[in-house]
Amino acid sequence: MAINKTTVQIVAVILLAAALRFMALGLNPPSPYWEEAALGYDAYSILKTGKDFHGNAFPLTAFESFGDYKPSLYFYAAVPSVAAFGLNTFAVRFPSAFFGTLSVLFLFLLLKTILPKKLELIATLAALFLAISPWHILISRVGFEANLGLFLLIFGAWFWQKRLLIPAVTSLVAAMYAYHANRVLVPLLGIGWGFLNWRRLLKLWQLSLTAVIVAVILVLPLLVKLNTSEIKQRFYETSAFSDLAPIIKSNLLISEDGGSVIAKLRHHRYWQYLGLAVANYADHFSAQFLFLSGDNNPRHSIQTSGQLYLIFLPAILLGGWYLYGASKPAFNWLLLWLVLSPIPAALTKATPHALRSLPLVLPMIALAAAGLVYLMGKRRLVAMGVALILLFEFGRFWYSYQRQYPINYSGQWQYGYQELVSFINDHYDQYDQIYVTRALGRPSIYYWFYSKTDPNLVQAANSLVPKDQGEYLAFDKLTFGNPPAQLSPRSLVVSALPLNNYGNLVLTVNDLSNQPVFYAYEIK
Repeated sequence: MAINKTTVQIVAVILLAAALRFMALGLNPPSPYWEEAALGYDAYSILKTGKDFHGNAFPLTAFESFGDYKPSLYFYAAVPSVAAFGLNTFAVRFPSAFFGTLSVLFLFLLLKTILPKKLELIATLAALFLAISPWHILISRVGFEANLGLFLLIFGAWFWQKRLLIPAVTSLVAAMYAYHANRVLVPLLGIGWGFLNWRRLLKLWQLSLTAVIVAVILVLPLLVKLNTSEIKQRFYETSAFSDLAPIIKSNLLISEDGGSVIAKLRHHRYWQYLGLAVANYADHFSAQFLFLSGDNNPRHSIQTSGQLYLIFLPAILLGGWYLYGASKPAFNWLLLWLVLSPIPAALTKATPHALRSLPLVLPMIALAAAGLVYLMGKRRLVAMGVALILLFEFGRFWYSYQRQYPINYSGQWQYGYQELVSFINDHYDQYDQIYVTRALGRPSIYYWFYSKTDPNLVQAANSLVPKDQGEYLAFDKLTFGNPPAQLSPRSLVVSALPLNNYGNLVLTVNDLSNQPVFYAYEIK
């Protein structure tokens, strides 16, 4: 039986996507960020005890983190990989790489259902572009909840297009349990898709009503939490509307304008907040973010490449023009996704934000693929030139990511804890007290993660030890923080800075750029 050409192509794309996401997954990025360590240890705790490390049994909506609450779904997704591979960096990142690879496949399947048959090549190229996209590769190689959320959005959208409404709403609500931003985006997408397909939904009114009821039931646990510390804490930490600057500016303008009722209406704080949200929204379409240097956070971008390749810029513009004429329904569907995707990020601080706006990658990639398909049909030499430039940009990105990025940014990944914890465990019985600096952040979770500490012991200490925003400041003979002025003999002090005349230096831990990150001193 003859094998379909498209099938061969998409299988090759999926294999490429898997290779780019799984290759040296536990080694690059060079260390788990503290959120990954916490995620992995909580998954380990659930696996061993059925409780998170704070002692909460099977949290449904969120896991207590450090001054924050993380959506629950990725924690549970990591349990099978921790069970299979042990508590390590690879196991924590495995779900992200796995679902990142599946996202490539289901983007292809989704676009096939949206596009007319004559434009199916766009779906194949879009899958390829997502497979090699800097944005998606980087996010897929870290234990980021946003990546699982993106897969569930694509999966749910595919079910929607197949008119399987119950699986669609189930997947879309699951995306809300995977990542905070989806709790805003999913309702917006649902309303938008309902508007685009109201005639079809009206014909299937019984199924549509059932889907709505299922969605409401599934989302109820999140709605119940709206007025709890889980939601409020997250709001105050991330929301642009918790920023006092617009209020201060509003009051100043009202005062300067005479303080009248008209002045209060003209300069009301809501106008200031609206302007802030619009500016935040526009940030996600800046050339600097999308095509030049990417997110300012080195954990979200390698800093020398945009979230997308620069050659995608003209391809996206051309693809939008081409698709508008070739398939208006497909264009409208992608435009809706494109317009809505940055809204959750626009409502928060620290924009542009590559995680909160991650769904934006889908329409960008699809439009870029449409642009190349147009060139292949009309300007083959130009299309070959675009392909060569894209190959060059991919090679440049991948080389930088593999060779330079781990060295330049190992500090951003809190590199050094594994070597430090190994030393502490090897010499644990030699000391009565061990003090570990918090300068690099969250030492307790790294100690448990690399030591594979029995979660029962951690849970037992939950109500006994001092904490800072949920972070343990002590455990057994360890104190996480500054040592007292007077130290007893048989103490070990770990500092982020050299301490002159402070006992015997027994260990120095360097990051990958050969800069010291930990100094360990023995007090005899």
